Amino acid sequence: MKEISPFCRRIALGGLLQGYFHNLRGTIQGISLELQMLLMKKENCENPEAYEKVNKAFTLLQKLQNQIDTAFDDIYNEKTGPWDLKKFVEKEILFWEAFLPFKHKVKKEIIEEEKVFVELPYNLLRGLFCNLCQELFLNLKENTTLKIFIKKDKRVEFFWDKEIDSSVYENVKKLAQIFKKLANIVVDKGFLSIQFFKI
Repeated sequence: MKEISPFCRRIALGGLLQGYFHNLRGTIQGISLELQMLLMKKENCENPEAYEKVNKAFTLLQKLQNQIDTAFDDIYNEKTGPWDLKKFVEKEILFWEAFLPFKHKVKKEIIEEEKVFVELPYNLLRGLFCNLCQELFLNLKENTTLKIFIKKDKRVEFFWDKEIDSSVYENVKKLAQIFKKLANIVVDKGFLSIQFFKI
């Protein structure tokens, strides 16, 4: 039996997300109910410090619920746009800045040469960027300058000034084959280009 490629595993994981979100929502609702019951207990109302701590935990839980709902909506968003390519890239960068070396040790600049819109199902566009950015952003070295150009003809170009591991280039080439119906993806030393096809 052939080994499943890491890209197939990554794609297959997406199929499990609905179940994961369902379970997370159930757990959060259970904790939320317990906290509400604690807030209603007379002894906690008479203890301002305890009441404040339980109320703060309840507020954080509600924030987590909102974040999960937003992520779920993103994953199952079938709208086709048009999507502002610069805003889409900015959102992707914010997402990957959860990886602190990328946030603090890579200088990032986006140059929009022309306003560009892409019409694709949201989850396909997000999947393309998510896979490519995972390969690139998580492997950039400290003190790298990353420049991203939004160009006419529905093209995004990434340039970085410190060499990365050669395996990243090979992985991006494999991804280019997976996404070849959506975009022409070209990678070379210090350079990645994504040109979306007109639909």
